[in-house]
Amino acid sequence: MKIYVVGSSKNRFLPLDNIREKFLIDQKHEGDNIDFLNPWYCELTGLYYLWKHCDDDIVGLEHYRRYFVNNKNQLLSENEIREILQTNDIIAHLSNDIGSTIYNAPAWCNRNKISMMDFSKKILFCLRYNYPEYKDTLMNMLVQRKHWQGNMIICKKELFNKYCQWLFEDFSIKFEEFKPKDIPERSFGYISELFLFPFWCLINNVKIYNSKRKEI
Repeated sequence: MKIYVVGSSKNRFLPLDNIREKFLIDQKHEGDNIDFLNPWYCELTGLYYLWKHCDDDIVGLEHYRRYFVNNKNQLLSENEIREILQTNDIIAHLSNDIGSTIYNAPAWCNRNKISMMDFSKKILFCLRYNYPEYKDTLMNMLVQRKHWQGNMIICKKELFNKYCQWLFEDFSIKFEEFKPKDIPERSFGYISELFLFPFWCLINNVKIYNSKRKEI
């Protein structure tokens, strides 16, 4: 089992146990990586690297200041994670009411509100075009006022591979089709947690366990 905790060398992390490892965004990484896309992909650069370089049976992603915890506010242990995944597919954290629908959320996700909303609409159009049979599913998702936060997940590597394959390679809108100057920073990180992850889970009937989250 391996969980990447994403942050920079300047950040303060909680003491990590033997299943957690720092993924520092301000350090170069060997082999297949998308480090150069971090300004737009955020923690997804760690998700990508985990996909390409880790063969553990269970993998996950947390943030330097956000962690999955149990009812005692302690980091989820390996035994607890394995027990949860016996009856669930993915561990994630559902936000409280964000004060907006998911559709309108990009307006406050980034200072450059107009370009962020424009980019979001392109992604949503692509989802509707490529998955017309899930139009109602998508529209129902967009009027929700909660979302699975921070691209934080833990699941079996086999399922993780399927999600990353879809997110980074199969999904028909490729980031590289857009010029970086035309896309607000942090955009793909926001879009994936707001739209892409929940949509993929819905169309694949993925069962999500809503874990408690500790923020420091």
